[in-house]
Amino acid sequence: MRIAKDFPKDQVVVGVDLGGTNMQIGVVDAEGRIIGRCKRKTKAHEGRDTVIKRLVEGVWRAMDDAKTPRERLFGVGVGAPSAVDFDRGVVIKAGNLGWEDLPLRDILAKELAKDAGNRGLGLRVALDNDVNVAAWGEAQLGAARGRGNVLAVWVGTGVGAGLVLDGKLWRGPRHTAGEIGHVILFPGGQPGFMTVEDICSRTGIVNALKRLLPMYPDSALHKLIAEKADETGSIGSSTIARAYERDDELTRRVVDKSAEFLGISIANIVTMLSIDCVVLGGGVTEALGGAYVARVAKSFERAVFPSVLRKTDIVASSLNDDAGVFGAAMLVCT
Repeated sequence: MRIAKDFPKDQVVVGVDLGGTNMQIGVVDAEGRIIGRCKRKTKAHEGRDTVIKRLVEGVWRAMDDAKTPRERLFGVGVGAPSAVDFDRGVVIKAGNLGWEDLPLRDILAKELAKDAGNRGLGLRVALDNDVNVAAWGEAQLGAARGRGNVLAVWVGTGVGAGLVLDGKLWRGPRHTAGEIGHVILFPGGQPGFMTVEDICSRTGIVNALKRLLPMYPDSALHKLIAEKADETGSIGSSTIARAYERDDELTRRVVDKSAEFLGISIANIVTMLSIDCVVLGGGVTEALGGAYVARVAKSFERAVFPSVLRKTDIVASSLNDDAGVFGAAMLVCT
């Protein structure tokens, strides 16, 4: 599928999914295929200039991997872990990068131009929130392709969302649309047990498992955690998925409850906006797979109103880790 009707066949775009730990960079051709890649550590602790330098180097490494000359680069799109002022190309506040009010779009355009030869000054650079670009990728090329109204919910370390309404990304006048993770579920709850993110994220699931684990001496988690002692000794998405597959009572209880609350939260948004497709992605969704998506969908169907909205499709991401790369690339050419 062509990424845009009038996009030049001989040119490519680069999408960057910029995270606090890693950056994923992909070269996308006119037919919507990733033809070159580069994955690098972000190294946020070394400061802004280092991260930007590594990002720019990563773009050119991905172009080399694609065996594509630099003069064929049409533009670069970036998804950043922050609220973003799209029109100005500014990262408003990225806590895990230590950035605030950073004009990243213009900085990147200048740095890329230094190495792009005569084409440098004409390069397009676009910047948006990381889950926004994932939502855009799924709406344009993924599980929600052809849908004009989409809610994409990414469940990982935290919980984020992106909205596509009437075929366009909806950011809101204050650039913060989609912050589902900070929606309050329990107003009277204890700190750390109030919001969607507190309960439904991997962090929330892990916190609940650790709190309850002493009461489940026969839980498979004890052995699974011990097996990782020579690594991190932590409970990651893969560990949770393995325990869930073994029908571990504790893991099933915690994960199913988190899926139930996520389904209710999604139902609230769909009830308000009458959205016809919800895409679930992120590390937790990928690790737990169809059983998790089905749990969320079941809870959603019980809570959404009116009943006609039960027809809303709840689907897993088809682009997975590449959703942000594709979406960032598509920002540049659509």
